[in-house]
Amino acid sequence: MKFKRLLVAYDGSDFSRAALQTALEHAGFWGSEIFVLYVVDPGTLTPTIVDPQIGVSDPNTLRRLEVIEKEGETILGGADTMAEEAGMLMKSTMLIGDPKDEILDYAKEIEADLIILGSAGKGWTRRFILGSVSSSVVANSPVSTLVIHTPKKDH
Repeated sequence: MKFKRLLVAYDGSDFSRAALQTALEHAGFWGSEIFVLYVVDPGTLTPTIVDPQIGVSDPNTLRRLEVIEKEGETILGGADTMAEEAGMLMKSTMLIGDPKDEILDYAKEIEADLIILGSAGKGWTRRFILGSVSSSVVANSPVSTLVIHTPKKDH
């Protein structure tokens, strides 16, 4: 099976770097396009509701959003560097919303046939309490999904 449109969920973590590295290593073999998505979760801003459709009206929230968007640009810049070093081209995008929903919606929009994302390897208890983006994407994705686990480091 060849995958022509790869979507990599990327947040700059070791896990997402491993996911992007996997995409970069296989895209040439498959002749794939790579799309990288960074999602700003509005829940991390403040208790103020941030709706991407109507924008942000609170000045403090707006400043925080600008800082987080700059951080996202820096993180996506790191992904661009990885692609350049691998001699690959990719398209990077930043969206605001619930990462679980945005990943699935963007996959549909770009007609991805494989979603690649990292897993922080959280235990069952933390996953139950915090929720899991990778678990939700796997459970709800209409296309193939590859979850990359990085090996645990010995202390």
